[in-house]
Amino acid sequence: MSDENILLIEDSRPSPGPAARALEKIRARHYTVVRASTLAEGIEHIGKGRFAAVLLDLTLRDAMGLPAFLRFQSKSGTTPLVVLVDRAYEDLGIEATRRGALDYLLKDELAASLLDKVLRLALERTHTVLALRASEARYRTMFESTAAGVYQATIDDRLITINPAFSKLLGYANEEDVLKLDFGTQICANYEDHLRWRHELEASGEIRSREMVLHNRNGERIVVMHSARLVRDSRGAPLYYEGTIADVTASHSQARQWSYEASHDSLTGLLNRREMERRLQTALQSAVIDRSSLAVVMIDLDDFKQINDRFGHNAGDDFLRHVASAMRRALRAGDLIARYGGDEFLVLLERTSEENAMHVAQALLASIEADDFLWTGQAVRASASLGVGMGSGSDPTWITFLERADIACYEAKTQGGRAVKLYRGDGSMRRRPALASFK
Repeated sequence: MSDENILLIEDSRPSPGPAARALEKIRARHYTVVRASTLAEGIEHIGKGRFAAVLLDLTLRDAMGLPAFLRFQSKSGTTPLVVLVDRAYEDLGIEATRRGALDYLLKDELAASLLDKVLRLALERTHTVLALRASEARYRTMFESTAAGVYQATIDDRLITINPAFSKLLGYANEEDVLKLDFGTQICANYEDHLRWRHELEASGEIRSREMVLHNRNGERIVVMHSARLVRDSRGAPLYYEGTIADVTASHSQARQWSYEASHDSLTGLLNRREMERRLQTALQSAVIDRSSLAVVMIDLDDFKQINDRFGHNAGDDFLRHVASAMRRALRAGDLIARYGGDEFLVLLERTSEENAMHVAQALLASIEADDFLWTGQAVRASASLGVGMGSGSDPTWITFLERADIACYEAKTQGGRAVKLYRGDGSMRRRPALASFK
């Protein structure tokens, strides 16, 4: 049946009723009319086909008045329903309209033009309902099948609805189990972060692509990309908020791994030369701001070449890892250490005095020499030459205090190694070959 089929329920005995006659006079639009003379017959038709509108006379031989309307309404679904009443029972038409009828018409005043106008309104409503149903169906399909988690939640963080992907992302097989959870305290990994996010959402009305950490069913932390909007009523009061979450844990971990590899030495796990030089520049900028002193400690291992020559490069690599681990133990929280190249290491000490810098350098040397390095049953005692160079915000570049540490380290090396020297700037120390030659 087409969308312009009209179901007319009107007692046509012994001749066509007023609605039938008015329909015949409509010339501007053609309607296909299906006729029923009793309520029972009308209910049978509405159960079998789809109609754009129903014209229901409330004076039928098998049903009358409001009971007839309510009985038929329960079977007609969303089909627009127009009731026909006598003028004496106009209040019946008003009551039917209040209870869901599209409109009522007085049978003794029923003109073709008026009926055509009401039917056009019914057609418009039918098309709107069909479009809405199609839209809802498309939304439901998208809601159910999208890979992203979709949700709606109340202002007090109780979940209203979720899609299957939301449950799956959190590790739940049953959606009902997720709906019992509080979004802020039981799903978000950090409630304070969630509160800040909520305050921003209430202020701006929408947040796009914000990284957030959630807990899954097993208590594991998952990183998601979260977008949401706040829905308000006509007065501007918050009603609920809705959003989407996409799991980016794997890519987030990969990005962190790439960042780590770009800034760390692959052999020892210490910072690499490039990252340490970036940190030196940052430290100099901080020293300018807070007028503090800093120190750089250059560490050059003694006789490292002999280990490579004696045991091979695999032993040399393990020896470097052994020394790196020993130096880590000697450092304080906040101190930075890097493998600066080959068998050379660099330590950065911020906001420190000359006395403290020398103390840390002595502790580094003691830690390096504390434990023997064992290889194929043979023990090797590590030793190193250390140079300390002090710096401050008045230095033009970080290379200045790095050169001081290099000169002091070279002095310790030329005096037999296993020592710590401090650069004092009095010209008494011999200068090492150009720093740029370090590899």
